[in-house]
Amino acid sequence: MDFLKLLRDEIRGGLRRTPEAYRAKHAAWLHAQQTDGGGFANRRGVGELYYTTFGLRALSCLEALAPESAAKALFFLRAETAKKRHSFRDAISAVSWWDAVALCAEAGGGELSESERAEAQRRTAESLAALRRSDGGWAKTSIEGNGSLYHSFLACCAFGRAGMPPPEAKGITTFLASVRQDGGGFRENTYSKRPGTNGTAAGVALALMLKAQAMPGLLAKIASWPALAKAAIPLAAQDLAPHAEFLKTMRGEEGGLHATASAPIADLLSTFTGCFTLRTLGALDEALLTRAQTYARAMECGGGGYMGFALEQDPDCEYTFYGLGVMSLG
Repeated sequence: MDFLKLLRDEIRGGLRRTPEAYRAKHAAWLHAQQTDGGGFANRRGVGELYYTTFGLRALSCLEALAPESAAKALFFLRAETAKKRHSFRDAISAVSWWDAVALCAEAGGGELSESERAEAQRRTAESLAALRRSDGGWAKTSIEGNGSLYHSFLACCAFGRAGMPPPEAKGITTFLASVRQDGGGFRENTYSKRPGTNGTAAGVALALMLKAQAMPGLLAKIASWPALAKAAIPLAAQDLAPHAEFLKTMRGEEGGLHATASAPIADLLSTFTGCFTLRTLGALDEALLTRAQTYARAMECGGGGYMGFALEQDPDCEYTFYGLGVMSLG
């Protein structure tokens, strides 16, 4: 299933409730991050695939991705596939490329030809197969011998965006069970000692995706993430219920959520993924959300864009997406 589309639709719907001036400010800032080559700028001002995808996602959530911008981005994405370190070399690159291509097409910026799509699907399957490990997960890199929960989640998202079913779903289920903590939370891999916010968010989402894929009749009825959660959570309540309580322990004094219990400060990524997952599990209370949104506002820049955490000084496309995501939950 296409989790990233469902996620985008959820954030988009929430942002429609925010003031028009707020949306326009951040849309203008995001458009300014697109370089002449079509990509969106990284921290060095250079167009990069990772930041391009977040720029496009954020603009799509704001319903402000113009056909002209999408066409420029698609030109950049096509050029990325020809590089030595190509767009399909790992789960992050693959999901970034496929999501960006889909967003460009939706915005009227052009589409891949049938031959381009087939070749991209082949290269995606081939590269990700090389990263599949015996524990059932996908590794971060070719030199790592064990699966990563975050990268396994992204690999499944990449397959969904590419219109391909993830291979050997039973192995993914086995891997997910191996990193689940009985008391709540998911570890990043089988060697990690403690669970974290973002790994738990990925684990919950992946569990729901697998539950839906195992029941074709359920999957056929899913039109939104809340609909999937409403239908699938009762079927997995015993496994998923403890994760909400774990996520609540990650709240920081600043109002945001911490990535791990040992993290010194909160960050915007963990705040969004934690709050979104709590809402999915029906456990996002008003007080927690209010504090999280207050924290997000403190990370917002006056001229548009969001910073990732309190010690940063510059916004970027990735954290702007997370900031918009937090504000969409109200």
